Amino acid sequence: MAIGTYGNIRPSDVSPLDMEIYYTFTPDRETIATETNSLVSTDIVSEFLLPATEQTGGEENLMEGLYRLNLPATTFNQIGIYTLYFRPKILKDINTDGHIVIQDCGVLSARPTVKGIVIDGNQLDVDLRANNALQGYKIEYINLDGTKLRNTVRYVVTSNKVIPVTENIGNTSQSAVRYRFDDGGNLIFLQVTPTSASDVKPNVTPFIGLPNQNILMSNTYFNPLAIEVEMVEDDIESLVSYIAGEQIKDVDNGILTYYDANRNITKQFNLYEIKDSVTQTSLYEVKEERTNIDPTQDFDEVTSDVNI
Repeated sequence: MAIGTYGNIRPSDVSPLDMEIYYTFTPDRETIATETNSLVSTDIVSEFLLPATEQTGGEENLMEGLYRLNLPATTFNQIGIYTLYFRPKILKDINTDGHIVIQDCGVLSARPTVKGIVIDGNQLDVDLRANNALQGYKIEYINLDGTKLRNTVRYVVTSNKVIPVTENIGNTSQSAVRYRFDDGGNLIFLQVTPTSASDVKPNVTPFIGLPNQNILMSNTYFNPLAIEVEMVEDDIESLVSYIAGEQIKDVDNGILTYYDANRNITKQFNLYEIKDSVTQTSLYEVKEERTNIDPTQDFDEVTSDVNI
């Protein structure tokens, strides 16, 4: 008999360095965004820290799953809709800044049934060359025309340094290159999943890549996330100030002025009537926004001689 549920959702503790951030912009919801721009993740996302306690030895620890989003005004400076897209960082060749390239698809010398992808460790940062440093990474494939192979994903089960060895195939004179674990090797053997044939087609093994094929390798520390940020001219506070805040109507000049909580001028309008040219009958009352603010409508200056 079940008496409870065990486990929970683990908050992410991914570093901003392991993120990629892109954004699109559209001035309204009827216009389709056509351009994607990238952002520097460390400029946009920062971490929160828990207060230092005796249990942590006086050190501040990371608050898992909680991040600060900083939107610089130099970039997010237009009224409209920004869509931010966060995804795990895709590894690049540190020498060329291009895609990671498959050197070979082979098997282990000691276990010929174990198939895997072989890549040059010199393409990666030093900390990713260690044994099993790439465990859990996702692999996607690039076609010859440069497009991504859709809906085909493999995951790294183990990653270990290897060296190539040449061995004879059975009792024949033919030889083949296989790979042997060696911590001094520059190549990395990636065992991926799935690699086993299904029961339906036991003679057809899953595709794991081709020699010299470009691949996309990314961490799986968090799920991709899209956030919509809408920049508007007025927020709730300013709208409330227009409705319930202080305002002055200059009867002689026909100027209506609105102020914020600190009595700074926020908007001004010209108020006037349109009359019939013959009968001088009022036809319309107009409230027109002013483009040039009249500074003489300062609240404190206008009301300075008022005795209440």
